[in-house]
Amino acid sequence: MKAKDMILPEIPVLTAGIPVDRARATIERSGWSSLPVVDAGEYVGILHKKELADESGEECVARDNLRHPAVREETHLLDVVNQFAQYTDDVLPVVDSRRHYMGAIPIHAVMVAVARLCQTSSSGAIIELEIPRADYSATELTRLVEDNDCRVMNLMIRPDEESGMWRACLRIDREDATPVLRSLERFDYRVLSCYQLHGVMDDRIEQRIKELMYYLEM
Repeated sequence: MKAKDMILPEIPVLTAGIPVDRARATIERSGWSSLPVVDAGEYVGILHKKELADESGEECVARDNLRHPAVREETHLLDVVNQFAQYTDDVLPVVDSRRHYMGAIPIHAVMVAVARLCQTSSSGAIIELEIPRADYSATELTRLVEDNDCRVMNLMIRPDEESGMWRACLRIDREDATPVLRSLERFDYRVLSCYQLHGVMDDRIEQRIKELMYYLEM
């Protein structure tokens, strides 16, 4: 998905040089915490309502005080997410190659798009792993999952700066991840956590509970 696909036309804009009191009122009425500032179709910045808190109502919004976050129309969803992560705004302006304002993306549209990308509505277990960087192989992870008659629905990887390891998060198409967990551990993968249906219990954990209960009854 691209930035242009997430634009919400209903997001209003502020006109460059607008008095502070009018800008404040427009932002409050809009329901957003930030609004783009436009001058004759050209994007000139974005304004958060907190940035107007100490400004006099009679003064005009100064261009020098504006920030300039924006993405191009063809920007990929993940780069849009990265832009949102760098600021506290709940909308992100979209511009063309000449900085003409094309519209704005609301943060909730990005969340919906990310949810679809990650298939969060799909059923299945989620497994988190810790893997040495040199040992990471998406092909091998997929093979271990598929050897247990499962499918990898989603796979995400990120570096852990503290440990120097990589953390992988994969979703499979089965609620009971027990066979997959056994295969991963057999190949020396460190499983950090597994999220699956309540009531689905690893046989090894169940056996340990039985052994503990037997010990307590002695």
